[in-house]
Amino acid sequence: MAWWFYLLIAFPFLSFLVPWAIATFVLKEQDLKRKYNAKWAVVTGASSGIGRAISEKLAAQGINIVLVALDDPLLPQVKDELTKQYPALQFRSVPVNLSKEGYMEPILKATDDIDVSLLFNNAGYVTIGFFADLTIDRQMGNIECNMLAGVRLTHHFVNRLLAKKMRGAVVFTSSPAGQMPTPFSVVYGATKSFVTAFGASLAPELYWEGIDVQVIHPSPVDTAFYRSDTAHKSSNLVAFAKTAVSPRVIAEHVFKTVGRMGVITEQGYFVSMRFLFHIMDAGFLAWMAQLGGRFAPEYKALKADAKKAK
Repeated sequence: MAWWFYLLIAFPFLSFLVPWAIATFVLKEQDLKRKYNAKWAVVTGASSGIGRAISEKLAAQGINIVLVALDDPLLPQVKDELTKQYPALQFRSVPVNLSKEGYMEPILKATDDIDVSLLFNNAGYVTIGFFADLTIDRQMGNIECNMLAGVRLTHHFVNRLLAKKMRGAVVFTSSPAGQMPTPFSVVYGATKSFVTAFGASLAPELYWEGIDVQVIHPSPVDTAFYRSDTAHKSSNLVAFAKTAVSPRVIAEHVFKTVGRMGVITEQGYFVSMRFLFHIMDAGFLAWMAQLGGRFAPEYKALKADAKKAK
């Protein structure tokens, strides 16, 4: 057969393997302060995990940070530690719950007098359980945090960047879970699917205005995500937690790739999942998930919990 036939077959795999290999093994960390002339950044979920790791790297590059996170002891602790380590920088903490109404006003108030060049929409969590059994309020809160908060914040800060003709970047922490059926955590997969599509669709509008958009799909990361109040109910999450890498690995990947390796970037061994998406039709994958759902350990465990609750 002609060489172009083999290239045609290989291209779907090479199109994500080559960028992944370059990002993983070739690229070096960028100075985001210099690249975007950045004085301030906003990071959601900044008190732990990926958000904290990103905040530490921003501070190391001399960028002031607005730390947005839950109102718990971790937030003032992180602020105090960063302030002691980088006394020449400013750190503003905004204790809010992104899953509940009213979080925008404190964030807008904390950033009204500064020029924010970098926005990291990182906050998110997973709730395990049957969709019908979980309260709608809990699930809507999950949607607000994982999805809508990023839309609201992006709209606000992008408009400020455009009005002042400033360069900048918006980074979304998404997940490979958004590319596949996620029974027993229905809202999580759906919100991450939205985040990826939202970022990919927004990027062409902003790129030529000097604003980069990046969506990162991390492989398992050692964060509180795997220690949530329902995470233990998922055998998949328990298994993934054993292979989790440090949040610093994700932060390093972001700093190497933002604005230079396309819009959607894969980190870690979950890039192998993309092979499955190229080989298997999405409709067929959903069908197999449907037929096999009742045999999943989560299904049996959740059914048992439901019987005990009655």
